[in-house]
Parts: sequence; structure tokens; C-alpha cells
Amino acid sequence: MKQFKEKVKKLRKKMGWVQEDLAREVGVSLSTVQRWEGRGARPTRLARRELTKLFQKAGMSEEW
Repeated sequence: MKQFKEKVKKLRKKMGWVQEDLAREVGVSLSTVQRWEGRGARPTRLARRELTKLFQKAGMSEEW
């Protein structure tokens, strides 16, 4: 299974977004997205819910 940070980066790139765009869509700070992609930090439950919606919108059936 891919690491979370790889999944988030793949989603972001598929949507054609930079980190700031993803942060705005999910409702988190830029530094939070940087932590997700850099250190593989895990999102909060609310952020996970928003990310799941974005994965579905992008046609990506990724599992956490």
C-alpha cells in the first residue's frame, strides 16, 4: 500500500494543483499540506473526510 504522503501528492498533481490549492480546498494551512507530503503526517478526521471527497471527485479510489 502506498504511503499517505504519496497518495496526497498524486491526488494534488492529478487535479493540477499546487500545495496552496489543495490546502484551500481541504480547509487547512499550507504548512499542513507540506507536512502531509513531506513527513507523511496524518490528517485529522475532518481533513480526511474532505480528502476522501477530493479523491472521489478525481476518480481515485484510494484507501487510507
